[in-house]
Amino acid sequence: MLGLCALVALAFTACKKNDTQKVSFTATMPQTTTDARTHVQGMDLVWDEGNTITVLNAAGEDMDFTLISATDKVATFTAEGDGATFMQEIETADYVAFYPAVVDDEGVRLNVPAEQIYTPIGSFVDDVYPMVGFNEGSNFAFQSNCGFLNLSFKAPENESRQIDRIVLTANENIAGDMVYAKNGLSYVFEGTTNVITMTCEAKQTCYGDLARDFTFILPEGVLANGFNVKVYDGETLLGDFTTQNPQNVIVAQQFRNMWTKTLN
Repeated sequence: MLGLCALVALAFTACKKNDTQKVSFTATMPQTTTDARTHVQGMDLVWDEGNTITVLNAAGEDMDFTLISATDKVATFTAEGDGATFMQEIETADYVAFYPAVVDDEGVRLNVPAEQIYTPIGSFVDDVYPMVGFNEGSNFAFQSNCGFLNLSFKAPENESRQIDRIVLTANENIAGDMVYAKNGLSYVFEGTTNVITMTCEAKQTCYGDLARDFTFILPEGVLANGFNVKVYDGETLLGDFTTQNPQNVIVAQQFRNMWTKTLN
């Protein structure tokens, strides 16, 4: 089982050029397989260019920072204008960062989507894996209150099957917003549906001797009451599987690797 400790170091520096304030900082992921990530490159956890984190200060004011360059596990964020002023107390004050986030009057919303796109195991499209980071001086340590469900399917012996979507149905809500207090110390899960559909942008082929893995992102604590999985190729139902095992509960920052099932 792969655990994600979600440690992301953010080092801040401020500069002034042509009377325009800028603040830039790097995001580094010093370990492999155990860090917060937006996607996986090999077994290294890395950020992607264009990722945006939302930083809040102790007063609850927020500012977005967008990654402009990345080299494997090192990312650079920047903000102009009053960004340097916003971060000027980073060494002595408390800040909290969220990815990806929407700030409203109720708090900070991190969404667990009901529509998820297939990517290879251990890899996720941008803006799907929610994280919260707390600073210690100029460094942030990120963590997540989500975990992962990995399902594996294969075709009958000497045959092949193509999968274009998988429907996961639980006995409780499993998608919706995780609404955090602006200090990041607590959250409430506002679930809106008990169904998550994973869509394959290109059909995925599995064989009798080669299973295919599919990874769902889920909030911690769900699935203890069981779930059902339906696998499709177009309108053709390839498999219908149900489990009631309470030990399948999702744990934050860990993979729950399930059975390998043979499709019809």
